[in-house]
Amino acid sequence: MTGPNHRQEPSGRRFTTLLVALVGLAALGVALVGARGLPDAGQTVPDEVTWATDIAPVIARECLDCHGEDPSAPFTLLTYEDAVERAERIVRATSARRMPPWLPEGEHGTFAGERMLTVREVELFRVWVEDGALMGEPAPEKLITDEQDVWRPGEPDLVVTLPAYPLAAEGYDVYRNLVVEIPVEETRWIEYVELRPGDRTTVHHARMMVDETESSRQLDLQDPGPGFDGMELTSNASNPDGHFIGWTPGKTRLPPLDGMAWRLEPGTDLVVQLHLRTSGEPQDVTAQVEFHFADDPPTRHPAILVVSSLQIDIAAGATEHVVSNSFTLPVDVDLLSIYPHAHYLGKDLRATALLPNGREVSLIHIPDWDFNWQDDYRFAEPISLPAGTTILKEFSFDNSAENPHQPVDLPKRVMYGSNSDDEMADLILQVLPKNESDRAELIQAQAWQHEAEDMAYMAELEFGQGAAAFETGDLDVATRHFQESLQYRADHIGSLVGLAEIFVQRSDAQSALIIARQGVLMSNRQDARALAALAMAQALGGATDQAGATANEAIARARTVGDLELIEAVELRVAGLVR
Repeated sequence: MTGPNHRQEPSGRRFTTLLVALVGLAALGVALVGARGLPDAGQTVPDEVTWATDIAPVIARECLDCHGEDPSAPFTLLTYEDAVERAERIVRATSARRMPPWLPEGEHGTFAGERMLTVREVELFRVWVEDGALMGEPAPEKLITDEQDVWRPGEPDLVVTLPAYPLAAEGYDVYRNLVVEIPVEETRWIEYVELRPGDRTTVHHARMMVDETESSRQLDLQDPGPGFDGMELTSNASNPDGHFIGWTPGKTRLPPLDGMAWRLEPGTDLVVQLHLRTSGEPQDVTAQVEFHFADDPPTRHPAILVVSSLQIDIAAGATEHVVSNSFTLPVDVDLLSIYPHAHYLGKDLRATALLPNGREVSLIHIPDWDFNWQDDYRFAEPISLPAGTTILKEFSFDNSAENPHQPVDLPKRVMYGSNSDDEMADLILQVLPKNESDRAELIQAQAWQHEAEDMAYMAELEFGQGAAAFETGDLDVATRHFQESLQYRADHIGSLVGLAEIFVQRSDAQSALIIARQGVLMSNRQDARALAALAMAQALGGATDQAGATANEAIARARTVGDLELIEAVELRVAGLVR
């Protein structure tokens, strides 16, 4: 999905959503002994476990968000009969820690709203089934959600209903952006928003944005149906300033943080993006958004940071493909929440803070990623991170047939993209600068890094098209793409090498030497292919002794790297030049 608008995206090339798929299980496969359950305060399992006394309270507290009256899960657990019918299935899911769904590994109390059963509660389910799944007395006819410890927002100040979207019975995943003007006549401060997506059996996830321009409205008008298609937004719709608002099945409702309302101006359009999946029956999906106003403007202004990766290229069959990058904080911040995002091939997702004093702080670790149960996680206590801290993201991906979440029968090469069968590697952070004056500097630092990443991404795309044209012998097309790549990144070694080799083939020794020398200089003589291109250019220009020495250097560099394919390619290119 696209995850939590996190950055400006040139020409709509970048994904704009940060929220995605949030339905499924976490299948952590943790044994009951030593599991990640909550402490049990010495309580024991009673001699007789019954549904009425022991099981129903746990289900009412932990399960009805998904298995209640309007289930996003495939069945309800409202009655004794519901539970008995699936008793053994419940035991397997709770013992394996697949249910309730909770992906992060770590100590209890790290995140607000954690969904974890205690070790005792897991044992209650097991003993209940082993002893015959007794009903007990008094048995409630139908369960209602236990809301004793659940925060309630109260009645909304404004309810906005989106146009109904007619979802077809069959077809591929649909990303639909619905647009409507928010009816406020003066500036309002929004303290809390409740997003209600409509039919929870067809809505995989939903995300709310705002647009103070007419760009989303214009896209809506150009489409004959309600709203407009696409996960990659080409409008100016974005997250409310410093906030990410979305809906996922089972998402825990948390109270708003003090002093962090956001501004809503008259004339602002509401944009709700729905990720819809067909169910075999045509359905009209109608989403609503409930707004709760604050009396006063904010006193604290958070920011959204995104550590993203665009250069994702996962070979078919790869089981441990790692994508990593980082962002260094220019100012002191408090980390409020974190949201890791990948698609079906995600395997192990980790984020770490590397502090200036050398200490490492684990921010989140999900050892068994599940695209269907991703979420954003608010820290129970903010984590203080000083300026100079590097946020390191390390995601691994499994593109093998053995991956239980593999979306295709036969694994294929997967690259960056916004569709569910593409891949993403995003880490979204909500932070609060320690000093309000530092917020602009923080946002500017992110913008600069994103611009550099965008340029590198576009350079790599152009290089890939150039390399493909070169392989087919279409040197004119290859030249154009290599030159375009260098417009984005003048230091793109592959494109410099490609151009140098083209000039060699065209017997243009002078141009080949100029470009090849630039590639060797940019790589600090560390790139074997750049050295090989220089050797060929030198030979073409008549400097045969120099060409032989450079060729030997290219082969030595290739062997140092230990890449057999690279060694073979370099030796082939400089064949006949080595003396």
